[in-house]
Parts: sequence; C-alpha cells; structure tokens
Amino acid sequence: MRKEEGSGWRLVEDSSRGEFSILIGSEFCSVEITNDEWLSMVPLLFDLIDQHKEYQNQLLAEESINLEMERENWWASLDGGKDSWSLKLIFNGNRSCLLYTSDAADEGLGEDLGGRR
Repeated sequence: MRKEEGSGWRLVEDSSRGEFSILIGSEFCSVEITNDEWLSMVPLLFDLIDQHKEYQNQLLAEESINLEMERENWWASLDGGKDSWSLKLIFNGNRSCLLYTSDAADEGLGEDLGGRR
C-alpha cells in the first residue's frame, strides 16, 4: 500500500482493493479509479502542469490563465497564476466523476506522480 498526502490532495494506492485500487482525493471529494484509468490520467496531468510551468514565469502576480485538455475519457482544467493553481478533472467512462482542488492545493500531487510518469 502506498499513501501520499499534501495540502489539498491525497493519493492512496492499494492493490488489495481489487479493481478500483487507486483513490485520489481532494479537500472537496474523492474517487476510486482503476489502474488503467490512472495510467491514462497521469500523462494528461503532467502535460497540463508542464504547460503551466512554461507560462508561469511570464505571468505577473495578478494574472492567471486557464489551460484545458481532453484525452480518452478524461477532461482536465488547470486555472492558475504565477504562484498557485487549481485543478479540475472529469472522468466520463463507464461511470462519471468530478474531482477538483482549490488554489490551496500544492503542486505535490504533480511531483508525487513523478515516479509513475
């Protein structure tokens, strides 16, 4: 079992839980997903985070941008400025869910996924 947690997010991977072995949670909600769903979501998140990093240094303190991407059954949106961002994820496959973080959520989620990239 693997547990990771940061400001505004939580990730638990537990293969003993069967098909829905990965739990992703925010301060507002959580969802259990399959390993295949996880593997299709992670590259999408990294691409959004990388794209934000490209623009981050060009933004003034009061500016913000919205980046959106869609892949397979996932839609993701990153809203953020120079120093923080929030994330929305929508999964629409054989079931649907919405997961979002506030600006208080740290980038640890993206950094933690690094081992799974």
